Formats: sequence, C-alpha cells, structure tokens
Amino acid sequence: MTTISSDLTIQDAAKAMAESKVDSILVFEKGKIIGMVTEKDILQDIVAKGLDPSSTILKQIAKSPLITINKTAPVKEALEIMKKHDIRRLVVMDKRPIGLVTQKMVCGNLTDRDIVLPELEFPDKTTCPYCTLHFKDNASLGKHIDRIHIKL
Repeated sequence: MTTISSDLTIQDAAKAMAESKVDSILVFEKGKIIGMVTEKDILQDIVAKGLDPSSTILKQIAKSPLITINKTAPVKEALEIMKKHDIRRLVVMDKRPIGLVTQKMVCGNLTDRDIVLPELEFPDKTTCPYCTLHFKDNASLGKHIDRIHIKL
C-alpha cells in the first residue's frame, strides 16, 4: 500500500506508483487518508483534459470519500460494495488502513485459467466456465454464477 501527501503533484504520484509497481496510491493529509488516485484517474482527469501533471495537485483529483471494508468482511460483501460504487479497489481497515483488496484479487486473473471465453457460448446454449453446466442464455448463466459460485 503506497501513500503520498495531498499537496504533491500528479507527476510525483505517477513516479511513486511506478517505483512501487502499483496502479493506485492512497492520498493523505494531516496524517489521515483522504482519498485514492489510480492510473485511470490520471489518464482521464489529467492527460485526457490536457492538464499539466507537474503542476496539478493530488488533492484536486483524489477520489473521496474513501470507500473501505473491514478486514473481517466476507468476499461477497467486498464484491457488493465494488459493484454498488462502480469501483475496482477497496481499502481494508482495522482501525486504520492495512491494505487493499481489488477486483482482480477477488476474481482472479483469467490468463491463469484454461478457459477461452469465445468457446463458452454456443448458438443454442451457454456453458458455465466454473462447472460446465449449460444454460439457455447469458442471463440465466449470470444468475447461476451469482447464486452458486459467488454466493450473492
């Protein structure tokens, strides 16, 4: 978990993220975490708008309030929070931030699996990538995955 002061620049954050090999950074002010900045934020809020990363302050684009989850919460709750807020990362708390949980961590890396997604769908049926059951359409498959494999 990498942190940076809110009064530093976007360029400072990008350097810190590159050095730490992370794609997000927590922003703090007066000793408290006030938000988060991701690579996507830098691209959309700075680069795409033609703003200068060497003069734009982190506090200007830090996403807040910080959305968190307790360290004892189940994975299902993490997924629900991410879906509700349309985010990919949650800060894990134990009175203070102790880490991050990401969608990639929860859902895994599909390149580690032997599933080729285009092979999952057939003209008249769709196959579950987890248990290979067949369904009439993607909506039925989605409900099955939520109910059986993610336990929503």
